[in-house]
Amino acid sequence: MKSFNKKVIVIGGSGETGKRIVSQLSKTYPDLIIASAARRQQQKAELPENIQAIVLDINDKKSAVTTIANYDLAIIALGPMDQFGNTPHQLCIEAGVDAIDINDSLDAADKILSLHEQAENHGRGLFTGMGFTPGLSTLLLMQLASEQASEKGIYRVRLHMGAAYGGGETSPYAMLASFRNKIDCYRGRQRFTNKTPWKDKHSQFLFPGQSKKAALIPFATPEIAGLSDSRTAEKVLITELDSRYQIQYLNQGFARMLARCNLKPGAVDYLAKKFYTSGQSMKHKKDADPDTTLWVYPDQQPEKGLIVHGVVSSYDLTALMACAVADCWLQGELSSYQGVFGTEHLPADIRDKFSNALTKRGITRRKATAENIDIADKHFGWVDSASPDIASLRNFGKNWYSFDKPHPKMAQLQKQFLLTSDIWQSLKQKQNSLGFTKFVIKTLLRWKKHNQLLAPYRENRESTNNSRWQAITKDVSMFTSGYSCAREVLGDKTAFSQYRKMFLETGKMEMRWLWPKPESFAAFSDPEQAIITYWLAFMSNYQQLGVFHLDVNQKHEYEWQLRISNCAYATMFHDLDCAELSGLVREMEREALHFITHQSNIKVTWLTGARGAAEITLSYPGHQEQQPSQTAALSG
Repeated sequence: MKSFNKKVIVIGGSGETGKRIVSQLSKTYPDLIIASAARRQQQKAELPENIQAIVLDINDKKSAVTTIANYDLAIIALGPMDQFGNTPHQLCIEAGVDAIDINDSLDAADKILSLHEQAENHGRGLFTGMGFTPGLSTLLLMQLASEQASEKGIYRVRLHMGAAYGGGETSPYAMLASFRNKIDCYRGRQRFTNKTPWKDKHSQFLFPGQSKKAALIPFATPEIAGLSDSRTAEKVLITELDSRYQIQYLNQGFARMLARCNLKPGAVDYLAKKFYTSGQSMKHKKDADPDTTLWVYPDQQPEKGLIVHGVVSSYDLTALMACAVADCWLQGELSSYQGVFGTEHLPADIRDKFSNALTKRGITRRKATAENIDIADKHFGWVDSASPDIASLRNFGKNWYSFDKPHPKMAQLQKQFLLTSDIWQSLKQKQNSLGFTKFVIKTLLRWKKHNQLLAPYRENRESTNNSRWQAITKDVSMFTSGYSCAREVLGDKTAFSQYRKMFLETGKMEMRWLWPKPESFAAFSDPEQAIITYWLAFMSNYQQLGVFHLDVNQKHEYEWQLRISNCAYATMFHDLDCAELSGLVREMEREALHFITHQSNIKVTWLTGARGAAEITLSYPGHQEQQPSQTAALSG
């Protein structure tokens, strides 16, 4: 990435989102001078090597202004923002520094927007609400509105956040602030206070990957403040905006109860600490969901909306949106804007630049087509916690037997793929209830027998690999027992055809989670090299485990030739009289490789041989700076 002779200070750099912003910027711009500012002394070990750690007390105005004035751009990642209001923004104006914030408080938004004339007079640009929502949600909203997706101008924002990330110390304050009996609404192009619609006809929503509709919590989005003034960039028709969210394990009834309590500041502090502690505990639960969904749509037509969905936290999405705006600022795209601007105040060409910057950071939205909903439901979406650090990508250098923790819906999906498969239906149709029961019992007994026959493959392994080979032989014997029993009922041709289809469809789903999404590699200056490095680490890990032998020959800088031989999977399938299954794992890996490379310039040649052997060539025509097209960024 291009170097810039600029200095950036992240105010609140030690917080959950601030840390992510600091990390993202430091990896994207190694030569950029970045300071992480916090109220308390930060441990140097917690920061990237090239980051300055400074103490900043925004209540000490003179000292804070002096410190901030040493930088060109401030990114305000403080929380809870309703407690700070526009104080940090006033400091930036006085220091003569532009600022980007991730404000998610309507009360704070009103105060920040009130600084427009002051910032304009001082020639400073303050870009507010540049996080998950508002920010990313506003980009989707403005795109739909500019396309006139709703004839009446009615739009709805729906958020789902899994509990796998625990949350930061200040996050509970924003959540508690949303529990109100009355909230600010935007309807008929007017802002007004109304009774919270806990139980209206819009109170439930079905998110991708969820088995039932969620009871939603309505909230007063800061976008209301921006839409209510006269500075909306275009003559788009937005007459009503309805925003609601769901957080895993947070019951709407509990939120309603707290809303009735009219909590005092002391009670809020107490509950915020309890919520934080509880969140840190709940993130370790077996079913803690790592998915986040943002869905913006016109009125009663979710299928005409736009979705961001994937194995990513709302903190990552917030940080990446802020970094995308910082990317544009560093490129000089925002230099002509003086005053205070939310996303809704900026013209379409600037919003497109934000979208393109997000695409480079791996964040894309898609239209809510049936195909994309299916991808979100069954294939874990298309957004990851992207980072221009290859080792930070999900499951880098690991394989199916060495990753840390599976996605909580993996077992459910594996079962679903089995029960809806052609081979399962054929077996049930071919046998009566008693016959099918006998088939299941026979398969289980054969599984045990086949696993015993594979004992030599588990012997003489290093202690770290022994448990993994226990899992490998358990899986292979499960495959062969089920397939061989099905072969006896359905015949060789039908059994193989239908088993192959089920195996590859299930494997495709599993690999979509195991590897990062293709979009994640857009964060790298050389996406092709990043993909190949990731894939080679995956294959090398299998070789270290003893699953196969891998020869790697790098012909030149942009071409690799690889040969897989001595495949243990194939040998085990052969030993258990299921030799025809020997090539299935290679087929699965080939499909996954083609998928992860399909948005790049990598050419893949894959020739599968006998007994699990394969010859693979990867090449690409040298490194070229990839500029994502506007169409790709907007329509995904």
